[in-house]
Amino acid sequence: MRISEYRQRVKEAISSFTSDDTGAVTDILFSEVLGIERGTLLAVLDREIDEKSAEIIAQAVNQLSLGFPLQYVLGSCYFYGRKITVGSGCFIPRSDTEILVQAATGVIRDKSIVFADICAGSGCISLALALEKPNSRGYSLELSRKAIRYAEINLVGVKNVIVKRFDALDEEDYISLAGQNGDRLDLIVSNPPYIPTEQISLLDPQVQYEPETALDGGEDGLKFYREIIKNAPVLLKDDGAILFEVGINQAEPVSGMLELNGYSVAVFKDYGRIDRVVLGKRC
Repeated sequence: MRISEYRQRVKEAISSFTSDDTGAVTDILFSEVLGIERGTLLAVLDREIDEKSAEIIAQAVNQLSLGFPLQYVLGSCYFYGRKITVGSGCFIPRSDTEILVQAATGVIRDKSIVFADICAGSGCISLALALEKPNSRGYSLELSRKAIRYAEINLVGVKNVIVKRFDALDEEDYISLAGQNGDRLDLIVSNPPYIPTEQISLLDPQVQYEPETALDGGEDGLKFYREIIKNAPVLLKDDGAILFEVGINQAEPVSGMLELNGYSVAVFKDYGRIDRVVLGKRC
């Protein structure tokens, strides 16, 4: 069977159970399985699809029909132009989080700094900063053992980042890191859980396959911001900065917390023009 014919069958199958962009999902699936760039898929449509690839694609479609996220099915996604390994137990990086990386590189500029990525998940932010700013060094900090496994995979060979288990809600972990670090941090970056607890059950079914601990931000969604801001002085230099990703309508309360703790604040919008990243600089 030609790739074009099988591709059409797969697209029709996917459209029977999802309202997502079935063409895009199909092409991503075929590109990954066939090991080609998505942009070159059209050039091979007249070729015959091999039996093994067809079987892998069929199995993937079955998993998608059960509600598994495409990124889990493929075992990877792309973040800041780089392929990231993900899977069950690991939060899937979103494109809007790239705004956080862009803001961080703007803060770092040409300096050599020390940073901490708190609630690091897959380590995608740590990886992007480490590779974009190789003269800097950092800590990729995460509580979940499953997520740490993926962070270690994604950061293998990256010598300027240390992956460490860390509880963002435990004051003792901040004190311990400060004692081990030796020198204070220039920057904290964090994309913490920020969905209010009661809204977790209302999320898209695919999102609910992701670990609840990576989503649940407490009653008002702000639990992690409070704790990180409260404990940040233990880690930060006097002129240090904090960068947070925030949820919809959270930029204002998070900005208020930072200002009450002596930070000057700036807010950055995401690709949808929603306030998505809050920068706090110590005055």
